[in-house]
Amino acid sequence: MAGAARTMHHTQRFEETGSVMQLFVTPASPWVRRVVVCIIELGLEDKVEMIPTRWPHEWATRTVPFAPDFAQATPVGRIPALVTGQGLRLTDSSVICDYLNAEHGQYRLLPQAGERRWQILSQVAIACGALEAQISRRAELLRTGADRSDDFIDKMKTRALRCFAALDEAAGAFGPEPDLAQITAGSACGFADFRYAQDGWRDAAPRLARWYETFAGRPSMIRTRPAETPQ
Repeated sequence: MAGAARTMHHTQRFEETGSVMQLFVTPASPWVRRVVVCIIELGLEDKVEMIPTRWPHEWATRTVPFAPDFAQATPVGRIPALVTGQGLRLTDSSVICDYLNAEHGQYRLLPQAGERRWQILSQVAIACGALEAQISRRAELLRTGADRSDDFIDKMKTRALRCFAALDEAAGAFGPEPDLAQITAGSACGFADFRYAQDGWRDAAPRLARWYETFAGRPSMIRTRPAETPQ
C-alpha cells in the first residue's frame, strides 16, 4: 500500500496529493475491509495511501479525540473515510465502494444499470445488515455494568444470523468473479469469525459457509484479515 502510516494522534493536516487518494483505516473494521478488498480487486493499491487510526474502546459510547487530518476528512467521525486526489470527502463505505467502482473500476464490481445491478445491491443490503448488527453488538459489549443491555446484544446476534441465513440462499448464485455483494458478504463472514465464532453462523448458512471457505482464500481477503485496532 502506498504511503507511510499515521495515527489518530498525528497532528499534520491533510494536504492535496494529486491523483493519490487517502483512506483512513483500522484493521478490525469490516467496513474498512470491504473497501480495501475492493481496492485490491480493482488493482488500485498504488493510487491509495492507507492511513492507520487508533480507537480507544470508549468509541462505542462517547466521542473520542480525533486527529485534525481525520476530522477534516470526515465530520461524521467514522471509518472508513476517503479523500480523493481532488479533495472530495467520502465518509461511508458504500459511497466509497461506489466511487471506486464507477470512477476507477469500470463498473467491474457493480454494473452501472440493469437487473444484475439491483440483484447485487439486494444482496449487499442484507450483508450490510449483518455488518451493522455485528458492530452494534460490539459497541454494546464494550459497555460495562448496568449500562449494558443483554436484550439488545441478543437482538443484534439474532439479526446477524437471520441475515446470514438469507445470504445462504444467495450464495448459490455467486459467480466466479468477485462483485460487491460477495466482498460485503465475505467481510461479514470474516468479522463473525473474528468476534463471534461461538455463534455458529455456519450452521445457519451452510452453503454460504462452503462458498466462504473458497472466497476467504483470495489474496485480497488473506491480506485484509481482521486484527485488533490499536488504542
